[in-house]
Amino acid sequence: MRKNIVILGVVAVAAYIVGSQSAKSRGKNYEDLRHQIERLWTDPHARRSRQELAKKAGKAIKSANRTLRRKLS
Repeated sequence: MRKNIVILGVVAVAAYIVGSQSAKSRGKNYEDLRHQIERLWTDPHARRSRQELAKKAGKAIKSANRTLRRKLS
């Protein structure tokens, strides 16, 4: 039992070290990706598209709800 716990601890420490090194090495790429996503999210054209999709989804849900109520009645 102790042997299993020790092995699990070693694996956890190794995973932590590898993960932290990986995060350090990708720093600039991660920041670039974050800025690109932020730019896309705040873009007026993308915002309008999201609003239109939300309206269409709302209408589709209402329509499906009406259809389901008719079939259950």
